Amino acid sequence: MVAEMWRVLGGGGLFFARLASTIGIEDRVRRLRGRTHHLPDGSDRFLVNEEYLLRATSALGGDLVDPLKTTNVQNIRAMTTWVVAKRRTSAGE
Repeated sequence: MVAEMWRVLGGGGLFFARLASTIGIEDRVRRLRGRTHHLPDGSDRFLVNEEYLLRATSALGGDLVDPLKTTNVQNIRAMTTWVVAKRRTSAGE
């Protein structure tokens, strides 16, 4: 899904996402399978972490516009903001 949004984003464009993450609540979540975890709020969600987002930024060929920022929601879930700029191509895109 991210790859397709990135594909249609113009050069110099910004990709902004707010994602559920493990950042700051690592000891409160239980991994179920892959990146799916059980959270203290009772939900099962796909969670990212810092390493995952930095690898994704690099794989996309983008640049972080701002450091990752995470909001801890009463220790029951964490939401991380990821803002990446798409580099302009030499064709001026």
